[in-house]
Amino acid sequence: MSLFVAALNKLPAAKNANGQLLTDGFLDVCQLVIPVIDQFGTGLGLIKSDISNNIQRLRDRFLTNPIQFQLLFSIIDEEVSRNDHTHGKSCTKGLLWLKRAMEFMMAIMEKLLDDPNAALSDVVYEKYYATLNKWHGMLASSAFNVAYWFVPSRQTFMNKVAGGDNPQALEQMRQFVNSFSPLLAEVHESLDKRGLDDPTKV
Repeated sequence: MSLFVAALNKLPAAKNANGQLLTDGFLDVCQLVIPVIDQFGTGLGLIKSDISNNIQRLRDRFLTNPIQFQLLFSIIDEEVSRNDHTHGKSCTKGLLWLKRAMEFMMAIMEKLLDDPNAALSDVVYEKYYATLNKWHGMLASSAFNVAYWFVPSRQTFMNKVAGGDNPQALEQMRQFVNSFSPLLAEVHESLDKRGLDDPTKV
């Protein structure tokens, strides 16, 4: 069984019957990506920490009033209404960076599936500069450039997350990428239309 089965099974709970993103369900899916990130070893340790912290920040806010904050963007809209969304510890910034980190992870997964000969380190490097790097300042970029040297080999990684070249496991991986990426696109669109896709580097 691949590491993507649990996340695939949880995906239907990310939306309600009206197609709206649910806070708890969406965060649960994001949480289930962390075991995949673990298989990168220390190479993506900073990314894992950032994802974990942002999930926890959003979940803590959700738990203050699960009924009021049942919908993911109810948290953001309420925060904006209080003009409390611009600082680095806001849930708005937490969701923005969670979305960006997840886009990075989905880009890695997609490239690995599409190019069976690509080295994992090359894929991580390429997709970092195609995604997260544009919002990272010199310090964050330098930290990544050191950490990514500790990324394992492609074979080691694929053995752990998808049983090597097991066709069923690879198909589960692709199904997850194809199903979760549109949710991330919805988050991006919702942030963008609210003017919350902050381009500031960190």
